[in-house]
Amino acid sequence: MIAPALALVLALGAFEPEALLPGKPYALKGHGDAIVAIAFSPDGALLASASRDKSVKLWNLQTGELVRTVAGSEGQLSSVSFSGDGKRLAIGDVGLQARVVDVASGQVVKTIAHPDAVGEVALNADGTLLAVAGLADTGAVYELVKDTKKFEFRGRTARFSADGKTLLISSGAGTFSLLDGKTGKARKTVTTRNELPLTTMTDSGTTIASWTASGIDVKLWSDAGKPLGVLKGAVAEVDRRRSRVTGVGLSPDGKRAIVGGGDGLVRLWSTEKPAVIQSWPVDSSNAVAVSADGKWFAVADSSLVKLWKLP
Repeated sequence: MIAPALALVLALGAFEPEALLPGKPYALKGHGDAIVAIAFSPDGALLASASRDKSVKLWNLQTGELVRTVAGSEGQLSSVSFSGDGKRLAIGDVGLQARVVDVASGQVVKTIAHPDAVGEVALNADGTLLAVAGLADTGAVYELVKDTKKFEFRGRTARFSADGKTLLISSGAGTFSLLDGKTGKARKTVTTRNELPLTTMTDSGTTIASWTASGIDVKLWSDAGKPLGVLKGAVAEVDRRRSRVTGVGLSPDGKRAIVGGGDGLVRLWSTEKPAVIQSWPVDSSNAVAVSADGKWFAVADSSLVKLWKLP
């Protein structure tokens, strides 16, 4: 008689690296068009992927199986973000709206109309606040229980720290700011250059990475706005043309960074030295994410999600 646990593994099939893909990543397959955004759930059990096929898929990272598909988007999808407790998922699209989905059921529990094409969305720790950043620098935080707008900000990107106390935003004015997650009051604003800085930070909010859509370097900052270093030439120049950074993910302690680039490689950097530790080939890296426990990183490569275990 086969034990229940073994029977389950045999039924689902082994979730193993794809031997025929360069770099032997684990691969999640099912989207019909390029993936534009990915996010790990805080407990590392799920991964969400948003595609140009106008669907969001939730994947079980223990088995590699598709859990469910969330469809029904009117516009092109732009971003996904889990709440800190993992119970809700926010979905942004350029059709002037953001949706909030109950992860357990896949049902849409709230739809927010925004006066700007949505670039990024972020949920706070308990999923009661939703930050929406518009492509024209029109941002706002919405209180979902009361169905009201809590405060506005000027920004095209947004991310809450894991505890929800800090909201990181960046603006087309060439700045990024750390806001109080409840009041919107700016704690620190940093000027980087005259181009929109794209940003991410560790879950604790203590280390921030910034880059630009046309650049090849990644800058590192403390939560006080102090420069911590530069990943110089984080992606390579190709045929005398500048490639570009397409996404950055930071390990929980900020000591390592995953950098996706338009040069056909995704690189693991030490942020302390700084130096490249390892690299993997990809066809195109549209988005990058690191799991909250720092054990996995994911890359959106065309219509696939590719996963590697961090060394």
